[in-house]
Amino acid sequence: MPRSFLLLISIFSVVLAALLVQSCKSQPQPVAAPAGSSKDIVVLADGATIVAPEGSRDRAMTDWMKSAEAAPARFAFEQSLFETGSAELSPQGLGDAAKLATVLRATPDARVALIGGGSGEASPEDASLAQRRREALAAFLKERGIGADRLELGAGNAGSADLELVAKRGTSLEPVLASSL
Repeated sequence: MPRSFLLLISIFSVVLAALLVQSCKSQPQPVAAPAGSSKDIVVLADGATIVAPEGSRDRAMTDWMKSAEAAPARFAFEQSLFETGSAELSPQGLGDAAKLATVLRATPDARVALIGGGSGEASPEDASLAQRRREALAAFLKERGIGADRLELGAGNAGSADLELVAKRGTSLEPVLASSL
């Protein structure tokens, strides 16, 4: 009985070893090359990094913030920032808003004004939608550590479809929009 048990264990061990050797012979899986380039990675003043390809709005924002330029700058966020006809951030909009929060956290002397943001129709309903969208983005930024004293909500042009961010550096005593329009 002990001999048959030892023989059974030996056979089992040989089969297991053969299976392990066979699994090691399988072809290696190709590794997908990452999209983009290392040139697209921007290191912000606080050490945070974001992906901002050359020529994109995100790169323009980070370049402006890194330059410490005092003159105001405007950056447009497309309609896709929000769900259609809603003040709810879209999945893409959540990513864009998170990048904006990261950039603003890295630039504590920057203040922003949010203008526009409607559906493109000059109507009271559109003005209300635009206001709710500006408030929703401001609330998102506040939740991510951007102080209310750094955010200004403006009306923008009637019927303006894109939400615009007007950024300015300096003291919080001077309104962003008064000096940039």
